Amino acid sequence: MCSDNCIPLIRTCRGVDNKIFAVLVAMLDLLVSAGCGGGSANIQAPPPLPISVSLSTAVATVQVGGTAKLTATVTNDSANSGVTWAVSCSTAECGEVSPAETSSGITTTYTAPSTVSSNSLTITVTATSVADASKSSSATIIPVGHIPGYDVGVDYYAYGTDKEHTAFITIYNQPQVRQTVQMQLQGMADRGATFITTMIWFVTLPGGDDLGETWRAHFPMSDQEATNLRAYAQDLAAVHGANGNRLRLDITLSWLGAGDYKMGSPTTGLGWNNLPAAEFTSDVQTTTDKVLAAVGDVTRPDGVPVVDTVFLDAEPNIQAPGEVDGTPNAGWFLTTNYPHLVSGTSKVGVRPSVYFSGDCTEDVVLDDYYVDAVYPILDGHRSIFWVYRGLKFMADNGLPLPTGRIDFDCYMDPPGAPYDQLLQRILDDADAVLPSLGAPKFYYMPETYYLTDPGLRLQYGQPFPTQAAQSSRMQRVAFWTGDGGTNNEMQSSAFPFTIEDFLPPPAP
Repeated sequence: MCSDNCIPLIRTCRGVDNKIFAVLVAMLDLLVSAGCGGGSANIQAPPPLPISVSLSTAVATVQVGGTAKLTATVTNDSANSGVTWAVSCSTAECGEVSPAETSSGITTTYTAPSTVSSNSLTITVTATSVADASKSSSATIIPVGHIPGYDVGVDYYAYGTDKEHTAFITIYNQPQVRQTVQMQLQGMADRGATFITTMIWFVTLPGGDDLGETWRAHFPMSDQEATNLRAYAQDLAAVHGANGNRLRLDITLSWLGAGDYKMGSPTTGLGWNNLPAAEFTSDVQTTTDKVLAAVGDVTRPDGVPVVDTVFLDAEPNIQAPGEVDGTPNAGWFLTTNYPHLVSGTSKVGVRPSVYFSGDCTEDVVLDDYYVDAVYPILDGHRSIFWVYRGLKFMADNGLPLPTGRIDFDCYMDPPGAPYDQLLQRILDDADAVLPSLGAPKFYYMPETYYLTDPGLRLQYGQPFPTQAAQSSRMQRVAFWTGDGGTNNEMQSSAFPFTIEDFLPPPAP
């Protein structure tokens, strides 16, 4: 027996293709005629869905003369789901798109002009629906320059400004978290990032209370966290930026709470839980092994391993003989655990390193009268104080120095002197001192300020590509997106990040 309930049900199927809908109506008419005494179901097709246009990329950087890929998607019930493409800007030469018209889901290629007359030029590419010219969507294109061997990255470990609860490695198995991170990685690549550095804090013993805070990974690393890290590395490896760039990943291991080697001593117990030195060391090395096993074999589609560097620690300030300043137990931690990291990374082709603290405040950098009581080579080169002590300790204790480049963070506070002058002096100090240890004259600053004020941020970011253009020694910089800085200059900053502030401007 036919039921009238079928008719309103089908009338509400607004997502059904119109042709399929017509077939369903005809079939229902036959059923009504055969089983319900004849007559038409008298069902009317629903009105078409509103047309909407979306683009795969909202903002993208593109090198002068380079290209960016853009894909438009049109949602409607019309048979015509195509778009027309248009380019606009404030100058006569804006670049071009090809093809100028595509079907829905088809990618067009934007080609930037070979020269750009303004460093602040912003270009807009707009896709307009063929079926309804009032519906469109636009992407912002930002022209930037290129310096061979110079890369910009982001210290990225949380998907929101509440870093304690949005750090994602411990919760990456949650679908919504993973989707959010994938979207943000794509956005950072589109804006010109070429690498991401992710810090993992090992804090909580197995079965311990993480206080509901997602930044607190387990010490040693749990199997779920290792699985999450692998999925994250695979997702990062799959990202392809709008301008053709791909990402690499640096991982920094950080030790707090149960993993805090600065608490206690190897003879009395270490960390918040006062673990015996042997147990503590075993947990550190188990964690290191799990990290390398999770990511060591992950490659990008172009065959390049996704992980570049694993840092055993950040800012272990080594105390010189007879000094009390510095990081307690840092020397013991390095001599006990760094060889294990070196051995593990050699098997998977990952670079091992430690990054030290550069002292980049103006009063330190420009202290021409500084005299070092322990290492006279540092006289007049105070900015590189902790970097030299760390590398000197490694060399004196038979630990291999990081290969290829030397890594140290650098936070330049608001100076009376220009930022560019400070950065050049810091690099000059490194050149004057570190080669005496056999270190190369190539540098990476894995942490620096990301200032909240856009004008100050651009002023701060541009000295890095300026120095890179002058000398290949300035190889990489990654900005820190968490709290810090003087006078609250840097606050927890959320995606999207203006990576282009640290990229070179296009040639005029």
